[in-house]
Amino acid sequence: MTRAALLPVLVALALRLAVILAFDASVADVARYERVARHLLDQSWNPYATERLYPYPPPWAAIEATALGLERAGIGSFAVNVKLPVLAADLGIVALLARAAALGLAAPFAAWLFALHPVSLLITGAHGQFDAIPLGFLLLAVLLAERGRASSSALALGAGIATKSFPVLALPFLAFAGGASPRAAIRYAATALAPGALLLAPFAVADAAALWRELIAYGGIADFGWAGVARGVEWLLTGVLPRSEARFWPAAAAASKLAFLAGWAALALAVRARRLELAPQRGVLAVLLAFAVLYGLQSAQYLLWLVPVALLRPERAAAAHAAAATIGLVGFYLFLAPGVLHGPLEGEALRTAGGLWLLGSVGSLVVCALWLVRLLRDAAPGSLRGEGRGV
Repeated sequence: MTRAALLPVLVALALRLAVILAFDASVADVARYERVARHLLDQSWNPYATERLYPYPPPWAAIEATALGLERAGIGSFAVNVKLPVLAADLGIVALLARAAALGLAAPFAAWLFALHPVSLLITGAHGQFDAIPLGFLLLAVLLAERGRASSSALALGAGIATKSFPVLALPFLAFAGGASPRAAIRYAATALAPGALLLAPFAVADAAALWRELIAYGGIADFGWAGVARGVEWLLTGVLPRSEARFWPAAAAASKLAFLAGWAALALAVRARRLELAPQRGVLAVLLAFAVLYGLQSAQYLLWLVPVALLRPERAAAAHAAAATIGLVGFYLFLAPGVLHGPLEGEALRTAGGLWLLGSVGSLVVCALWLVRLLRDAAPGSLRGEGRGV
């Protein structure tokens, strides 16, 4: 690694370690990780036998169990231990962006933008969600597809899907990259889907109903997205905050799935038919933006999904998204996840935090919608493309 690439990695390491050590309480999602780890070490090998605690593919359960095992052996604390693999994934993303810049596949300053990105610092360091791990694999899959290395790209995407399911959204845009034939695309899809399917097979045999309930039927949380905005507006107007789980938003959950699946299919078909001219990076960015706009029930960490791919070719819209998402996340943690950044608030301070959450939720949704419209307009055949332009 060159000195120019090493410096942003070291800065990213220092910043994230500082945040992890400053916010080391076992609260919110980290507390749920610890409950799953106790279940795994003391009761059962099957994380899906828990109740509404583990909506992820299997590999993360091993990290949870290892983090608690280390704590019980007197090595570190669970809250710090469980975040360290995510920290490593963040550093991997910075290194990948630096390497991509050296190859001419990314902006020269892309690695620095991610190293300093406030959404990444909050999600990885304070919140402790592990989306950086699948995002690193997704970014690698995109870069390999850009270089025409389809088989390696499929393996990288498969690793991402096996870690957290959402990278599957990129599958058609990477499988058909470079004008690949249907046979090549099918081979790509089989390679990408096989690791996750193999990992899930023992759990399907052991308890198919639990696997369906916990992972496959998971509908999301109305903390962000348009359902999160609706929830925030109801709180603002009535003073009563509705519950966030999908079972309390059945119509919104169903509408979200229908709207996004229709949009995803239409986008994939348009790219395949060359009605939209999108290289792998732009196609993956487009589908992640479409998810941000169309799927209503979104957790806080979903705000990170588009960041690494967007920073390959950063636009002004990426800065607007970072600002809105950061405001929303800070408000969310203070208002709805006490203990992540600060203890419970009361009175005017609590109302201010709620206002920041709603403002950031609306802002990030609007930015993503305008960004998507601009991206699709620029992708139309014959258009004057505005690479690097904002919303």
